[in-house]
Amino acid sequence: MVSVLLVVFDGLRPDLIRSDVTPNLVRFSAMGTRMPKARSVFPSETRVCTASVATGCHPRSHGLVANRMFHPQDPTRQVETGHAAQLRDLEQATGRPVIERPGLSDLLAAAGQDFAVFSSGSTGQTFALAPRATELGQIVVSGHGPDACSEAGRAILGRVDPAPAAPQARAVWIADTWRRTMLGAPPAVSVLWLCEPDTSSHYQGLDSPANREALRAADAAFGRILDDWQDGPQADWLQIIVASDHGHVTIDGQLDLRGLLEVSALAGCQIIGGSSGSIHVPGGSSDQIADVASFLMQQDWIANVLTAETADLPHGALPHSAALIDHRRTAHVLFTLRNSRAAALSGLPGRSLMDDKAGLADGGGTHGGLNAREMATVLMLAGSRIKPGGVSNWPAGLVDIAPTILALLGLPGAVSMDGRVLGEALEDGIEPVDSRGPETWEASSGRPGGFAQRIARMRVGRHVWIDEGQRL
Repeated sequence: MVSVLLVVFDGLRPDLIRSDVTPNLVRFSAMGTRMPKARSVFPSETRVCTASVATGCHPRSHGLVANRMFHPQDPTRQVETGHAAQLRDLEQATGRPVIERPGLSDLLAAAGQDFAVFSSGSTGQTFALAPRATELGQIVVSGHGPDACSEAGRAILGRVDPAPAAPQARAVWIADTWRRTMLGAPPAVSVLWLCEPDTSSHYQGLDSPANREALRAADAAFGRILDDWQDGPQADWLQIIVASDHGHVTIDGQLDLRGLLEVSALAGCQIIGGSSGSIHVPGGSSDQIADVASFLMQQDWIANVLTAETADLPHGALPHSAALIDHRRTAHVLFTLRNSRAAALSGLPGRSLMDDKAGLADGGGTHGGLNAREMATVLMLAGSRIKPGGVSNWPAGLVDIAPTILALLGLPGAVSMDGRVLGEALEDGIEPVDSRGPETWEASSGRPGGFAQRIARMRVGRHVWIDEGQRL
């Protein structure tokens, strides 16, 4: 018998795992195998990442292409994917599932295995892990109350104290609730998603006292799970995977992106901002897409510019496929704001401009772009089926979590996913037999001192991960 617990610390940078703040994560990292080359997906936003964790696929495959998307039937409207109700409305309006590839929830149900989600993240993030949980009789417990839970989850919610409103306390509550109600007889697969340290990173800043306090609290709650796991019979068959969905960089300036709509090249366009953003071009005009991209590449506050595959790419632009985001829901033009590897006042490397309408102040944390510190993630495994004391130098990422879970359970499905089984971490597994190597996508305006950009990727056989993107 094998069961798997996946614990996700939302927004945790690998360099914030330290003995003075996260002693239990440090302890866990020594138990099994670490993947220091683990990477997120683009855009490095939570709901996009959640869908990749659930399906083992890149956004180009699963279709949840941004935290905020243009409505496919009316681009003047936006779909805020943090709200489960808006995702359900989108499905009803289009007659299509939001997530277009089967996730762990579907695959486990088809195999007759149970699946549970315990999340203190947004209702949309929780929905992305198990869209049909009530229909499939699966447990979903949300820190946002009974309306965000499945029918089976509401039954559990009725037996525990109500969830606190504060994000830090809510993260601790969801971890303790899983430990008290599930650890004794865990489902085949459980996903435990903690909203910290992401929330405190955004609003109090990376490695700030409040950020460290929130991370310590989440780490302590995880430590209680570890203690009970090691002391109980579950140590023989429960495998634990710890991950983060994306990293963070520090905001070091604000930009009025809505003002761009006054530029003639963007006439009639719609824009969604952030540290990365998207632009809808009316009618999908190839000429205007090229004009928009050309305008963006002339701005000193731009890092990367990507356009739809059908457009006649202007010199300097890259296609959506370079970032594995070529899907029909993807906006015509994507961009990331200027960022750097330089250290912020906190001493942590990684800085970025930010949309001034996002509600995040200078010194706060942000993500969504292609900076190396946004793309680097935590990925560690431990348990009786995991090699102890290992460090893998193979590329890895969010898309590898689901196929690895299926392999641990002996279930099919991994071959249809974009990710790979992390065989080098498994006791009965082997390292990949395919060759590995870097890939580089570059584009330049062709003018001396003009715009140039690069997206660096890593490949093992058919599997590919984005390492980082930058302006040259």
